[in-house]
Amino acid sequence: MTNRTLYIVVCGAPLASRAGDGIRAAREQGWDAYIIPTDAALPWLESQDLNGLTVVSGNRRPSDPQRIPRADAVVAAPLTFNTLNAWANGNANTYPLTTLCAALGSRTPTVAVPFAKHDLAGHPAWHASLAVLRYAGVRIIDPHDGSASAVQPIKSGSGDEVSRGFRWNWVLRQLHEDIPG
Repeated sequence: MTNRTLYIVVCGAPLASRAGDGIRAAREQGWDAYIIPTDAALPWLESQDLNGLTVVSGNRRPSDPQRIPRADAVVAAPLTFNTLNAWANGNANTYPLTTLCAALGSRTPTVAVPFAKHDLAGHPAWHASLAVLRYAGVRIIDPHDGSASAVQPIKSGSGDEVSRGFRWNWVLRQLHEDIPG
C-alpha cells in the first residue's frame, strides 16, 4: 500500500508540544506526515524529536520545485484563535494559512483541533468561524476529549494539562471516516 500524505499545520499553543507524537501516530497508520508551522509554533517544535522530519515553513520562490507532495488530508492542531478566524475569512497571507485555505478549496479532508482560552473563545468571531469551517466540511474536534459535537474552551492555566490528555488517535479516527483504508 502506498502511504498517504498528511499535512499537520501547527499553531503556537501548548498542544504544539505534542506535534512529534502526532507524527509518530500518523506514521504508524500509514501516513507520510509533514509539519507546517506558524511562526508562533516554531519555539514549541525546537525541543521535540520529530524523527528527522523536515519542517516546511515559509513560501517557496517561484523558481523552486514543490517541496512536498499534494496532501491527501490536512490537520490543524492546535488551531489558535487568530489562525482559525483568518482561515475562516479566507486570509491566505502566510504559508500555513495558504495551506489551510487551499485544503478547503480543493475539498481535501481536514480535521481541526481548536485551542483557545475562554476569553478568546467567547468572542463572537470564534463561534462564527467555527460555523463557517464546519459548513465547509472541516471536522472540528475538542482537545479535551476528542468530541466532534462541541468544542470547549481551554481554562486559563490548563493548556499543558489538556495537551497531556490529548490523543492523536482522535484526529486520525476522524480522517479514517473521510478516507477509508
